[in-house]
Amino acid sequence: MFPFIIKRLKFIFILLLLSQNIYANQDKYIVEVQIDGIKGELLTNVLASINIEQEKTNPRLSPSQIRRLHKKTPQQIKRALQAFGYYKVTVDSELIKPSHSQNQTYIYQAKYRIHLGEALKLKVVEIKILGEAKDDPIFKTELANLPLKEGDTLNHANYEKAKSILHNLAEERGYFDAVLTKHQIIIDEQAYTASIFLTFDTKKRYRFGEVAFTKNLFDESVLRRYLTFKKGDFYTSSALLAFKNALDSSLYFDEVIVKIPDSSNRSQDNLYLPVKVNLKLRKRNKYGIGIGYGTDTGVRGSLLWEQRYINRYGHSFSAKTELSEIRKSATARYFIPTGLNIKKFFTITAGYKDESTDTSESEMLKLAINQHQPIKLFGSEINQVLSLEYQEEKYIVGKDSGHARLLMPHLSLSYVKTDDPIYTRRGHKIEWDMRGALANVGSNTSFWQSSLSAIFIYPLFTTDRFLARGNVGYSNVSLVDGDFHDLPPSIRFFAGGDQSVRGYDYQELGPTDENGLVIGGKYLLVGSLEYEHRIFEKWSLAVFYDIGNAFNSTSEPLKEGAGIGVRWLSPVGLIRVDVAAALSKPDQPLRLHIRIGPDF
Repeated sequence: MFPFIIKRLKFIFILLLLSQNIYANQDKYIVEVQIDGIKGELLTNVLASINIEQEKTNPRLSPSQIRRLHKKTPQQIKRALQAFGYYKVTVDSELIKPSHSQNQTYIYQAKYRIHLGEALKLKVVEIKILGEAKDDPIFKTELANLPLKEGDTLNHANYEKAKSILHNLAEERGYFDAVLTKHQIIIDEQAYTASIFLTFDTKKRYRFGEVAFTKNLFDESVLRRYLTFKKGDFYTSSALLAFKNALDSSLYFDEVIVKIPDSSNRSQDNLYLPVKVNLKLRKRNKYGIGIGYGTDTGVRGSLLWEQRYINRYGHSFSAKTELSEIRKSATARYFIPTGLNIKKFFTITAGYKDESTDTSESEMLKLAINQHQPIKLFGSEINQVLSLEYQEEKYIVGKDSGHARLLMPHLSLSYVKTDDPIYTRRGHKIEWDMRGALANVGSNTSFWQSSLSAIFIYPLFTTDRFLARGNVGYSNVSLVDGDFHDLPPSIRFFAGGDQSVRGYDYQELGPTDENGLVIGGKYLLVGSLEYEHRIFEKWSLAVFYDIGNAFNSTSEPLKEGAGIGVRWLSPVGLIRVDVAAALSKPDQPLRLHIRIGPDF
């Protein structure tokens, strides 16, 4: 038995070798396909639809197969072009046989000249929306923007796209039982026109039901702060996604899974969709270390400890210490969420800072209670911070020295809109601050101060951008027992540096005393214009012009700076390296500025 099997295997093996040898010695036939008369997406679709193009290098092609493929091609071309509304296509075809071989390879040439003729137009486009979406304003807007219009060329891809838009919109807005009850394209060959009829029955719209959270550390009131909808609101997938993203962005959770019932568990007898939320806590403690460099501060480093959650009410704590060539500081912050809005919370902050610059020396202790909450202003949501701050500061500025004690109410309003917080192509930030103190009311001097800062970023062309920046500040020290010389350097205005007027040292600009030492001013005015041109994917060149000063009188001149820079969008953020000339100084000396971080 076994000798018989072995003989059979040897015989099969020999046959395989012979067949391989025969196949290796066979003539080969390939086809070069040439199509004239169309281009772009028409040509792409035709090439994807004709068999001769797909088989042109098949090693098993024979002359008879090539002739059969060539014969079928004109009809395949016509069908491919009907998808774009061309129903009167004619095709001139030619198959040129090879006169000789190249290394046993014969190359056929298949040529097709296409005459498109007139495109078929849409005479009627009838789209009906039935069900509750009939009165949905979003559906009405999308209906007007569908890529199907009377008078347009019939395009089957646009027809399919319109159907997808309707289905996707229904899914996004909670019409989960929606169905196309009619979808037809009717061709009138005599009139050479087409009509499209779509009827989309959305039926009833679902609503958000109860939200159930998995058991975890937190009181449910803390979790409901992240809700972007209420029970009974109409369902939208964008609201559900915003809810999930808000939980993902919180300090608390490492994993967030938000679910609604699937199609098998939905019924139009109950239009309220329960929402189930599974949460996995992050580690309680976070530690961080950082290192960086800025021309104003020199080399700097930081240490961070963050306790992400302390109790079931979502309280958290963080402590950070920083050290640089001109400054050492430590800050502790206690966070208390309030209400049902994640942007509404209290913070208690304690800090220490010791700073020594070319213009001043300062040692400061600070304690603040801050209430953060959004408000509506001019139709937009504004971030408002109300604070009560107590500050003690020992200082030397020029010949002025002292020990300031200030109890300051503080109001801050800010508005930020950006397309990308890491690298903004279009956006702006506007911030207004006001603070003050009264002598003998927790303070040893009086003043009030207001400042306004703004930055606007606009895209230019496809890769470039334009940046405009401005800062305005005003101080009034003519209140009861107020004296400018009693104000510490943290309250006075200075100009110059990486984020002010480039070309000048940090806080180099401002009023001076009789010894020529900069002592700061009551007022501030700074402006900047910058143009960035991208040269590689993450690299840009910049040119800029800055102007401004701190001053006590409007007669004092503004200082100018201008220069060029390089921008690199690195993994740790945008890195800016600028070389700026101090245009208002003799000989216009150059200064290097380096800064890391986002625009806002």
